[in-house]
Amino acid sequence: MLSSIARGLASISLALKQPLAGYCDVETSHGDALVTKQGDYLSFLRVGGMKRMATRADIERLAAAMRIDLSGTLENKGHAIVGWYLSDPDLAAREIERVNMESCREVASQLGIDLADILDERMRLWSGKMRWEASYLILWTRRAVLTKEEVKQMKEERDLAAKQCPAIGDAQQFFLRSELIAAHHSGFVARVIAALRGLEISAEELSARQSLTVIREGMYRETTASSWRAILVGDRLMPRLPEEDVKRPNKEGLLWPSLRGQLFHADAVTHGGQRVEIGEYEYTSVDIAIGPEDPRPFVELASWLGQDRVPWRGSFILEGGGRAGMTFKEIGASFLSIFPANRDLQRAFAALRHAREQDNHISVKLRASFATWAAVGEARLLRRRASTLSQRIEGWGNCKAVRIAGDPLEGVLSSVPGLSLASTANPALALLGDALAMLPWNHTVSPWERGSVLFRLPNGAIWPYDPSGGSKRPLVIDIFVAPPGSGKSVLANSVNIGLCLSSAVLGGTGAKLPLIGKVDIGSSAEGFVRLIQEALGPERRHEAIYATMQFAPGYEFNVFDLQVGCEYPLPLERAFLQNFLALITLPPDVSTPFEGMAQMIGLVIDEAYRQCTDVPGASPKRYRRGVEPLVDAALDRLQIKLHPEDPIWRDVVTALCAAGEYRLAEIAQRHVVPLLQDLITAARSDQVMDMFQNIKIAVTAEQALQLFERYIYDAIRKYPTLNSPTRLDFGSARIIVLDLQEVAPTGSAASNRQTEMMYLLARHVLARNFFLKPDYLRYVPEPVRAYHARRFQETYETVKRLDYDEWHRTLGSPQVRAQAELDAREGRKHNIQLGFSSQRLSDMGDSLISQSTGRFVLRAGDEKEAEEIITRFNLSEASASVVRNGLHGPGPNGAPFLAILQVENARYEQLLVNTLGPIELWALSTTPGDTALRNRLYDRVGFSEALRRLSKIFPGGSALKEIERRKSERLRGGELDARAEMGVIDQLTDELINGRGIALSLRPCEDEAGGLAIAAQ
Repeated sequence: MLSSIARGLASISLALKQPLAGYCDVETSHGDALVTKQGDYLSFLRVGGMKRMATRADIERLAAAMRIDLSGTLENKGHAIVGWYLSDPDLAAREIERVNMESCREVASQLGIDLADILDERMRLWSGKMRWEASYLILWTRRAVLTKEEVKQMKEERDLAAKQCPAIGDAQQFFLRSELIAAHHSGFVARVIAALRGLEISAEELSARQSLTVIREGMYRETTASSWRAILVGDRLMPRLPEEDVKRPNKEGLLWPSLRGQLFHADAVTHGGQRVEIGEYEYTSVDIAIGPEDPRPFVELASWLGQDRVPWRGSFILEGGGRAGMTFKEIGASFLSIFPANRDLQRAFAALRHAREQDNHISVKLRASFATWAAVGEARLLRRRASTLSQRIEGWGNCKAVRIAGDPLEGVLSSVPGLSLASTANPALALLGDALAMLPWNHTVSPWERGSVLFRLPNGAIWPYDPSGGSKRPLVIDIFVAPPGSGKSVLANSVNIGLCLSSAVLGGTGAKLPLIGKVDIGSSAEGFVRLIQEALGPERRHEAIYATMQFAPGYEFNVFDLQVGCEYPLPLERAFLQNFLALITLPPDVSTPFEGMAQMIGLVIDEAYRQCTDVPGASPKRYRRGVEPLVDAALDRLQIKLHPEDPIWRDVVTALCAAGEYRLAEIAQRHVVPLLQDLITAARSDQVMDMFQNIKIAVTAEQALQLFERYIYDAIRKYPTLNSPTRLDFGSARIIVLDLQEVAPTGSAASNRQTEMMYLLARHVLARNFFLKPDYLRYVPEPVRAYHARRFQETYETVKRLDYDEWHRTLGSPQVRAQAELDAREGRKHNIQLGFSSQRLSDMGDSLISQSTGRFVLRAGDEKEAEEIITRFNLSEASASVVRNGLHGPGPNGAPFLAILQVENARYEQLLVNTLGPIELWALSTTPGDTALRNRLYDRVGFSEALRRLSKIFPGGSALKEIERRKSERLRGGELDARAEMGVIDQLTDELINGRGIALSLRPCEDEAGGLAIAAQ
């Protein structure tokens, strides 16, 4: 019966052939608001969403707080809130290009690095897994808000304006503006924005021009991201001439054209009673006929449909004045109470009345319309999508959905935002708190609109991340917590790749790679460095270096090196030396320096540098030819004359600096500064002896000077590479990874002490220039001050990052941790980011945890660890549930993690997924078996071809399962474990190279035409 009536109404509506523009009430603009032809005002608020994940109980609590803020405005008729939401997987590629790819490609181009394969793969992968979403609240203020006196005054003003205005035809009726209703509307908008922001929900008001763009893009999906701009009152425009046969033209051609004429550029074609063709798409509508039995938050519906990857939009119209409507309907239900079906209505009205009387919980009128679409000609796909949309809506708290509207075009346009305050959906009475929870504000938002790193929500929504921090996050201290195999290293590498592609690398001196240093244990960052090296090309691969630290010739590094031309260390360099020497002079099982040792070390450092200068009583280092051939050649080429009898290295440095040869001067200066052995002489100087010769160490019954000398001699014997001029030269490298695997043992107290020393040393090797800033110029000698002024300024402005892997190895080392904490405190002033990775949260230490602004939890080791993370980070119930149950490690769809970020004095908590393609996964893999296979292929077929073959045969980014399977077969045959694994990797390498076995699909094959085709392409 109902369907017959609906079809009849549809036939009548179609027979009338109402033009498409007739469904639009928008007439002109007034400030940021739009004005309808009835004189109503409307404004668009872009709603980003919440900063933290929330449970249903959390959302109900927020909706209750919002209800209290907004009840006064929605008590009576006159105001309305329309919640509008759009989700479109088909436009994901366009949005990904806007928020990520466009800037990444531009930065890569300016840097001169070729990451096209990685970026193209990301676009292909992300487009199929992510979706674009948009959420708005459209706030309406109608004439019903005015008092009788205000209505009279507005009518008089409008009539006077209309009389003074000549005939303007179809131009914008700008005289419909009213300051009276505009004042009511601006107050309503301000109240809603304050309510949202008070609950930490991101919201901003759009301009009238932006609002019209949203309306047009909602009407015509193909116009999304176009450069169209509406012409508004006050804009400059070209007059339009009337037709020649018009004898008395009006002023329409001289004024601003109607907004309806600007918004609509293609008419609608109705196919049957459900499908409507508008532009390049066909649409069908779904309305809620009966509201939900169990009102649920909007985010639940959006998440279900997001996982279905169905494009859809929804419009929820929430109007005030529900009390009057309820009274009228309740009276009607009372008269019909003799019928059993109406008893449910009576009970519903009684519940609404009880909520009003007991909790002052008002009721509102609620209507909800939805639509989905498909390209023209794909009617079957459209029906399938409409069926999915309808089923999901009905499962959302047990609603009743209908897919037939009296007018199919009106049904489709009911879900277009801002056209009018109309809907084909049945109105329902709902408690304001329930209705507010159903509006699209309870999804989550990223603090960044764009970012060089792109994560996704589990439901596919796009989540940009800016690793540079910028003005929103000036202090970047990240900690990564997860057991091995959870994707921790891959995530850290993704952040570093994003840092290389961020706009922060575009400085005043041109585009340069960021300064990145990483203290690694193992090869977790080797793939990242190799990827950057290949992207830089052969001529620039020296800008990214991966080195394994060793106690062997060629790895000499003198901690006493200075900035070129300087005679004494800068303040932070001296602080490092103090920490490093304090660590050297400690017994392995002691963490607190002996009494007086810190003061003595400081004096010894100053004395050692003084003795290397050319002052009375000092003994500067003597220059000898043949030690540095490059320096010798420069002296000859520049015809520099040194002291004929007693030349010193200091004079060489001074002369080379004067000639502008600063790189060679730096090499020469390595022979100017003290070595470890020079500390013995400095400790025996009169100045040091006078102050410390009578101090005894109670534990060893030695004099402090004797103990100091003993430990220095022991360090020289154990670490000879620290007692020679520097040879470990990274030149102009900007990305340096130092692998300490071979020099950082664990187990005994002595081994742990050595590891601590290596962490401090690596930090100095990588970051000694990170902390340069213009303020330090006063410590620099005048002859080289101009040179260092440029260096210090450029370094200070460059984004820098220092990462530490396996941070748990520094447990029990207060010197190392003190240095890290000092770096954390000083980092913001030097534009330095810090990153720490470890397996347990307790490894980080309270100080670093409290200072961290980025916490990335990829998995908890056990229940106790999970509870420690929840308690220490004071997580919300939703985030706590994720830590307990939602982090399962990398899988086919990516590696999930919980991000807890401090951005702009606000806290963000979000479950995200790091989704990478097979090429990038293989390039960044840290699994031993996978890296062994990858590196063998690198050597045999080259970088790009190796990754292409691996991604083709193992699209999951790992060959571990195949390696384990083949290894098990060999072990059953009696082969030794280590030999079996190496044999399997060699076998797989040969197959991937020759296209045999598992790699048979790589071989050329004949196509149907008899030609050759490469299966791997």
